[in-house]
Amino acid sequence: MKAEKYFEKNGFIYGVSEKFAFGRWYGYAKKFDSLEEANKWLNTEEADFRMRTLVSKTYAKRYMY
Repeated sequence: MKAEKYFEKNGFIYGVSEKFAFGRWYGYAKKFDSLEEANKWLNTEEADFRMRTLVSKTYAKRYMY
């Protein structure tokens, strides 16, 4: 499902920032109630070559503590 459709259906979306290091993926998840805010976060660079994506809650659970 596309990020826009997921947001329309649920009213929120998650952003995940991931990095592969030392043989495993590390990252964090952030919940957004605004698609504009999520896209702004998505297009902001991080200093350590992380990958940022907009995802569903199911995928984001990997990085929720």
